[in-house]
Amino acid sequence: MACPPIITGDRFLERTLTHLDCQAQTLGTWGYQSLGEPGSTASLVMSALLTIFIALFGIRLLFGSGPGARDVVYNVAKIGIVLTLAFSWPAYRVLVHDLVLYAPGEVAASIATSAANDTPGGMVGALQDTDNAIVNLTEIGTGRNIGQFVDEGGTGGSLQASAMRDENALGWSRLIWLAGTIGVLGLLRIAAGLLLAIAPLMAGLLLFEATRGLFAGWLRGLALVLLGSLGTSVVLAAELAVLRPWLADALRLRELGYATPSAPIELFAMTLAFALVQFGLIWLLGKIAFARGWVSLPDLSGLREQVAAQTKHEREVTNQVVERSRVQRMADSLEAVVDRERAPGASRTAMRGLTHAPANGTGRDVSSVARSHDRLGQSGRRTSLRQGHSQTRREATR
Repeated sequence: MACPPIITGDRFLERTLTHLDCQAQTLGTWGYQSLGEPGSTASLVMSALLTIFIALFGIRLLFGSGPGARDVVYNVAKIGIVLTLAFSWPAYRVLVHDLVLYAPGEVAASIATSAANDTPGGMVGALQDTDNAIVNLTEIGTGRNIGQFVDEGGTGGSLQASAMRDENALGWSRLIWLAGTIGVLGLLRIAAGLLLAIAPLMAGLLLFEATRGLFAGWLRGLALVLLGSLGTSVVLAAELAVLRPWLADALRLRELGYATPSAPIELFAMTLAFALVQFGLIWLLGKIAFARGWVSLPDLSGLREQVAAQTKHEREVTNQVVERSRVQRMADSLEAVVDRERAPGASRTAMRGLTHAPANGTGRDVSSVARSHDRLGQSGRRTSLRQGHSQTRREATR
């Protein structure tokens, strides 16, 4: 597709934006069709990925557990999505291509509250008219040396100097205006064309768990381009709503012969501020597009149950530790007793208390008394008959 050339001077901004839009459409349309046509490298890679996926599913059916109905439906849906994104240009054009390239401009045109919609050429025509007005104001100048001011006592009459010279401020204002507009729109349009063109390659990454993150990143990139184009269109519409009346008033004053000494700094501040707003908005929309998920509040009832279960578990563990310590002390005590009993010279029948006991109150050694009463072996047997008292009395009466 032949895109209109860019020439200097005459309608430079309009031609540049039209060329960038043409490049994005060419890249997104012909790039996709080139990659998705039969026999291309992308189609061969996609066929190989589908073959591997179906082969792995068949091996799982043969040697593993049978998949459930949910897994079967999910796999069939994935194959259908992949084939649609990779090889069905009519469906892909309606669902993705036109949505990313054309929907942001249409939505912005319906919600923007500016006169850009009534300008011939739409948003691009309004941007070009604004650029022409900036060029005219730069050529005419501020008329600072003329000495004719609208309000002698106001800011315009009392302002004698500024941080920048008038020519420098006007020149930087147009530079920031052109760079901010072309840079932001060019970034979004070229990124959209590239992401749309590589759809046949990215679609096959949905089949496998290891490469599914790349496919999700591709979708997030498309979401960023879509939201960024919409946000940039809204910011440009707001900027046009501010700049166009201001430039018209400044040019009207200069045509009437009045000086506008504060116009350069005001124009520089407005163009720089809106350029920063555009890049900041893209950063914010990028944070939204690449957000990981919805932030949910914790379930307090479940949290209380979890804390109660954890406390109960800790109490049980503490009781087990205490019980184990008590049993361990009893075992250590018994082991110490057994060790003392097994020590050399120790005997369970030895009278340790009597052997080393001190003398009693009579002055006799308890150990000697104990030895005098020992009756062991033949020494303890009786040597005479035992006679009772009655028997002794009978023998005495005889």
